[in-house]
Amino acid sequence: MTSPSAAGGAARPDLRPDPETVTSVSELGYQLRLLRLAAGAPTLRRMEASAAEGGTSLPRSTISNAMSGRHLPALSTVLAFVSVCGCPAHEISRWRAAWQRAYADRYMHPWDPVRSAPHVTAAPPGDGGAETADEVDAEATDGVLAARIASLPLVQSAERLTALGPHRAAAILTALGAGPASARMALMPHEQTRTILVVMTPDVAAECMARWNEERVLSLVSDMAEDAAAARMTELPQATAAGLLIRMTASKRNTILTFLAPHLVSRLLAELSDDDALELLRTMDVRMAARVWSDRLLRLLLACADTAWAVDVLNAKDPGSLFPMLERATDEERFATFRMVDPVQRGELIRFIEPDEPRYWGWMKAIGKDSVTEAIEALEPAHAADVLALARRTWGSSFPDPRQQTQA
Repeated sequence: MTSPSAAGGAARPDLRPDPETVTSVSELGYQLRLLRLAAGAPTLRRMEASAAEGGTSLPRSTISNAMSGRHLPALSTVLAFVSVCGCPAHEISRWRAAWQRAYADRYMHPWDPVRSAPHVTAAPPGDGGAETADEVDAEATDGVLAARIASLPLVQSAERLTALGPHRAAAILTALGAGPASARMALMPHEQTRTILVVMTPDVAAECMARWNEERVLSLVSDMAEDAAAARMTELPQATAAGLLIRMTASKRNTILTFLAPHLVSRLLAELSDDDALELLRTMDVRMAARVWSDRLLRLLLACADTAWAVDVLNAKDPGSLFPMLERATDEERFATFRMVDPVQRGELIRFIEPDEPRYWGWMKAIGKDSVTEAIEALEPAHAADVLALARRTWGSSFPDPRQQTQA
């Protein structure tokens, strides 16, 4: 657990929160409350401040809702909560799994297909009494019910769909088509709409979402589980998905990005201005940013004010994907990259230079003897021999092998 100075009170080792026991939202709230007590019962104000010091937003109201057991918090909220409470890194995955179980219990279990509705329908001719709308709906196939709902005025249609369980409502809305479905969901409560979009297949959900304004879509996507949000954003127009990502909180964006394929992230970057694209890149961890394939990547990294982060990305990038970017870059960008990367990465890049390529001599001379020597010293023997051969082809057979000098 975290130290008292970080959490605000004496830790309680006798209290042992166990995220493995979580199977519902209420149990998740209980375990979060227990975790806070075990960490010394820090005040909500102190927890909010501690999260802000780490670059995460964790408002006091959000903390209270998370511990209440009534509201399902966002995954990013749970991760920020447990981090502030001092959970070690190896425990984080257990809390992530606990949240997933709570999410599944709240939204993904088989729902009761019908909930009570306040209105009734007229009895059929010859019948002795009236039936409730739900009694009629319970016997109707989804196709028949879809036709009935489609014939109702929009507001009444939306009310009928709200009264159904999300799985059945999703099936009926899918049968209606994206246009009619989006018009009805626009009149439904936020939580019900969000749940239906999660139950729908990602392509159908995205087709409905594409008809709403960005504010509404951003609100809905931000409240979804990150994996569900990513699946639906993958199906949205790229310009829309890119705009949503850049407007999200950094913590939400970071988690969603982990579920997006690198090639899609590269296409989303192409939709953004340089400043926004760099902000999106900076949200990613180094390994994820290094997997992005884009000719803009090199220019953005070289222009980044956080040089240390840019260098880490360049060093983490596979040299086989970085070298083609260098071939298409300007001379200034190319040689700036060679100067920034560490000797091992520099040596691996040098190995891709073709001696018969017209720019070979210019490349090697611009990289310089000293940089080549550093690369030879840093590489494993077989790769070092390749670079040494290129160096001797450039500067003559007398070019010294620095490894022999070191041994001497």
